[in-house]
Amino acid sequence: MLDRELNVDDNASYSTTTDERGIIISVSKDFEEISGYTKEELMGKNHNIVRHPDMPKIIFKIMWEKLENNEKFVGYIKNHAKNGEYYWMANKTYLLAKEKSGKCKYFSYKGAMSTRAKHYMTTWYAELLEEERKGGIEASQKYMDEYLKFRGVSFNEYMETFLDGSGLLKVGFFMARKLFSSKS
Repeated sequence: MLDRELNVDDNASYSTTTDERGIIISVSKDFEEISGYTKEELMGKNHNIVRHPDMPKIIFKIMWEKLENNEKFVGYIKNHAKNGEYYWMANKTYLLAKEKSGKCKYFSYKGAMSTRAKHYMTTWYAELLEEERKGGIEASQKYMDEYLKFRGVSFNEYMETFLDGSGLLKVGFFMARKLFSSKS
């Protein structure tokens, strides 16, 4: 695997649609291009075809739990391209449609992420992966829960702090809220 990061274009429109099993049913042209796969190579494949091994499993467990509960998922995902290069994307994933039979379609819009978000996610994901290596996904979940509890935020609140320039201010607010609410 190459250790070279691809540039995610701020002006591109990266998106995918999957079914309830993660099988790709549509992709944008921009997603095709950055992934290095053709539409034909992606269609009908599980979305994990582009999953980078640096991604902790717990992130995807949380994603599926949120989607199954009709909640949006906000997260940062490191993918690998067909040629082995990698790219980071900020992802917002939503339930697009649900049939009476229970079949679902999920839409994921992906965009560029900040250098600050990459720094934090790279560090945090490495810690989560280490916990997974030592004790499986349960250990990773425990570590994540403690990490977020210490900061006084939910998973989505933490992820959303990196979507705009106010992230550090928001994390400071959440920690102050936690500190002052525990003194009451």
